[in-house]
Parts: sequence; C-alpha cells; structure tokens
Amino acid sequence: MKFAHIADVHLGYEQYRLPYRAEEFTRAFRETVERAVEERVDFILIAGDLFHTSRPSPETLKEAIEILKIPKTRGIPVFAIEGNHDRTQRKVSAYHLLEGLGLLNLVGIREEKVESEHLTSEKLGDKYLVKGIFEKEGESIEIHGLKYMSAAWIERNRLKDIFRPEGDAILMLHQGIKELFERVSGVLPESQRDYFELKMEDLPKGYLYYAMGHIHRRFETNYDIGKLVYPGSLQRWDFGDYEVRYRWDGRTFKPRAGVEKGFYIVEDWEPRFVELKVRPFVDIKIEADGETVKREVKRLGPRIPSEAFVRLDIKWEKPFDVSTLHELLKVKYLHIRTRFGRKIETPGGGGEVPRPEEYFSPLELKAIELTGEKKFEVEPVVELFLRGGWDAEKTQKREEKKENKKMEKEGPSKDGEKKQTEARPPKKGEAVEKKPENAKPKKGPNLLAWLGGAR
Repeated sequence: MKFAHIADVHLGYEQYRLPYRAEEFTRAFRETVERAVEERVDFILIAGDLFHTSRPSPETLKEAIEILKIPKTRGIPVFAIEGNHDRTQRKVSAYHLLEGLGLLNLVGIREEKVESEHLTSEKLGDKYLVKGIFEKEGESIEIHGLKYMSAAWIERNRLKDIFRPEGDAILMLHQGIKELFERVSGVLPESQRDYFELKMEDLPKGYLYYAMGHIHRRFETNYDIGKLVYPGSLQRWDFGDYEVRYRWDGRTFKPRAGVEKGFYIVEDWEPRFVELKVRPFVDIKIEADGETVKREVKRLGPRIPSEAFVRLDIKWEKPFDVSTLHELLKVKYLHIRTRFGRKIETPGGGGEVPRPEEYFSPLELKAIELTGEKKFEVEPVVELFLRGGWDAEKTQKREEKKENKKMEKEGPSKDGEKKQTEARPPKKGEAVEKKPENAKPKKGPNLLAWLGGAR
C-alpha cells in the first residue's frame, strides 16, 4: 500500500491581507496533489483544514474542485476530515459538496448512514461512524477519522470507546497532543503555542498509522504499533514558522534553520517527507542602538532572498527613523516591530539611561509602540486614547512624585533649610495667584515631541 498524507492546506487564506498569498496556498496544494499522483499512490488523506474558513468563496471552491479532479480522473480516492478552520455545526459543509461531486470521501461521526464504494457506516448511538475502505490485491484497509473536536468534547467522549480497529487501519485526527507540544513548543508557529486538546493516553491503540493534522510543524514519532505523523502546513503560517531565524549576539547575527514544508508519502507504513519549495519567511531580532541596527542589517541584507517575507524585531532605548531599513532590506514584504529596553552598554560607555516606564504610562508606551514606523496608521492610536483615556491626573501625580524624589535626593539647600515640597499658607499682604475655575491639570511629558524621533 502507498498513500499520501496531507494536512492544513488552508485554501483561500489571504495571509496578511495579501490576495497573492491565497494564490500561493492554492499553488502549493496543486503541486502536492500532482506529485502524489506522480508517485502513483493508492489513495490520498487530507487530515483537516482543506479550507481556511467553513464558508469558502466561490473562487476557492472552484480551485478545490479543479485540483481534486486530478486524482479522480486517475481513480485515486481521497479521504478527508474537517479541521477547526473549516468544520461547521451545520449539517452540510463544503466537504459534503465535494463528496457529492465524487471528489472526496468524508469520514467521521455523521447524522446519516453512508454506504458507497469507499465508505461504510457503523451505528454509534443515534449517529453513525462513517469509515473509509480501500481494497487492493486481496488486502483491505479501513480509514477511521473524526473532525476537530474541542478538549471539552474529548473529555466527555473517550476516543478509545469510539475507535476500535479490528484489522489494518489508519486513524485520521485534527488535534494537538499535549506531550508533543511540550517537546516542540519552542519551534511551533507563534499562533499555535497552546493548540492541544488531548494527551497521548487518550489515543486509541491498534492503528498502523495515525494521520494527524492541526499542528503546522512536521513531526514523526511512534505510538503503540504504528507511526504518528504530523505533515505540517503546506505554506508557512507566521514568522514563528520561519525558514531561517537570525539572532544578534552583540557581535554578529547567529542563524538557525527552521522546518521544511511539504507532505508525506507513506509506503508499507513507512513515512517519507516530500518537501515543497515555498516562500521563505525570515525572522530577525536585534537589540542595539540605531546606528548598529542599520549597519548590521545592511551587512545581513545580501543573505536574504528578495522574495522573502521578513520580520525585523528591534529592541531599542531611543527611537530612530526605521524607514531607511526598507531601503536596506529589499524584500517582498517587511514587517518592523519595535520594543523598548535599557540603553545598550558599550566598552567605556557612560552607563544606562532611565527605563521608559519611569517617564511614560502604559498607555503612552503603547502609543509609542504603535507609532514606531514612519508610515503608521493614525486610527489605532486615536482609538487607543478614546478607549483607554488619557489620565492627566495620574500623569500629574507621577510627575510630582518624581520631583519629590529628586528634591529628597538633593538634600538641604545652601542656607541649610530643606526645600519645601508642600504648599504653605500665604503671608499677610502677600499676593495669591488665582487659578481659573476650569483649569486643566498639568500635562505630563510632551509625547508628540518625544515621538519626533520615531516619525
């Protein structure tokens, strides 16, 4: 037996609101199916998230139909389950449409009994467990599966009570496993660091192959008598799902390779990874002053392909004009993220500058972060202050407290008397300054002037 194991295709995903990224997700799926057919597989497994949403656009459905016609015309059946992105609580999903066109076979718990060339049903309470069947040269394999289910559902419904293989069988699941997360969490996509719903002990035993989906990083291990495999997503998911990562150590950038993207060909129960050439994602992180950042990014530039998506994470103590970095890194897409830190020490330097938190409130710091690039959107900043409010009273108190600390540190004045920190009553005949009734509280630091370095 020889089959292809695919997962997390995410057709229709306009990543970063870029329409051409959706085209690249489609192109990756087409190449995957074509290569599986070239390998002369007996059948294809899609372990969830064929679509990015449960309501794919007509264009996305059209693309899925055209690609799935490729194995159909060659008599290669496709078995699939719904993932967390494309499952639906409605009775009919996009998967049912594709099944009605004879393009795939949907396995799992279903409301109705299904019997066909490649599907059979088993009564399960008031529902049916629909299983895939494939026969070749007198041998028969069952394909069991379940669409994505929440941790609460799995806690109430033990998988071991639902799935009991009696012969050669495959189990398809779109779930995260806690123990595997603990082993690979450091190299998972950033948006998937908590994506698990079950433990290894929850998995039914007796399957020759566990075709997993949901985790966008490829992973292989053994479980009971079989292989447990995540093929990962066909395209890179975010900058945590990098091709290469560079970290500044104070002298140079240290590279670290990421994980390849692709799918698996499984022959006689042994998985073999097939790599796809996809758009590279590069993650760069540096903590340094503006001049160092510009100099070292310029040196790094020739090592980064022009078609790459790049995230440049800068930790600084003083803002600078980051627009020049777009000229130094001539790449397809550049995202610059800035954060605040203490002043970087240099040999023979003059020490540290005070932390930004001593000068600005959390609200002000957030505004500075949002305005870190030369071309920033004004609306999020306005919304921030409308939602969070500009607490002038707290700003004034913070300034008064800072001034009091300064006066205490300076100690007595020249004539031996301590400086006054509290207001005294006016002496007889002394003029008293009157404040307008609607006078506004004293403002804090001039935020717009400070932001001049970031603009």
